[in-house]
Amino acid sequence: MNNFKAKVREFYKPFYDNGDKAHLINHADDVCELALEINKDCNEKLVILASYIHDIFNATDRKRHNILAYDYVKNRSDKFLKELNDEELDLVAHAVLEHRGSFKGEFFSKLSAVISSADRGHPDVAQTVIRSMRYNNANAQDVYEHMIDKYSSNGYAKYPKVYKEIFEKELEEFKKEVDNISVEKIEDIWKNRDSQ
Repeated sequence: MNNFKAKVREFYKPFYDNGDKAHLINHADDVCELALEINKDCNEKLVILASYIHDIFNATDRKRHNILAYDYVKNRSDKFLKELNDEELDLVAHAVLEHRGSFKGEFFSKLSAVISSADRGHPDVAQTVIRSMRYNNANAQDVYEHMIDKYSSNGYAKYPKVYKEIFEKELEEFKKEVDNISVEKIEDIWKNRDSQ
């Protein structure tokens, strides 16, 4: 499976080359690694494909990147997708469509829940701050507002059941820490990011 993963990574890497600093190929690597770690029931080949496809259009259109990726998959737009049967294609298409933290519906499949969970990353405030600062060009005020809006106890981020089961205690602590975060704390984490 490592050979397949390497081929998939190499193929999709150019899609990430022009992404913002929080959405380069290393983000897809992290999603794939965590997705494979938490996966219990899904075909590993599909986990790998969905992990590397989920953000391929992020640099093209941030707001609609998941829809563009869904269309890309449904159109069997590359050699990996042409090898999938219709059921596998639907699973990957819905996983990339439903990966965002703002997704409100019910997940199409376990694969969607796994990819969405992996895209959240480990519930780690420092890593979330660092990734957000990279995305927001180190604007601590913007990151503060984003953290509260998305990750606080009242935030909009949706966490799949599998994520809550695996990271139950960590997620509770994460939300409490975000509830009490400040711009100064964000700046401090960013300043000391190399020691994180």
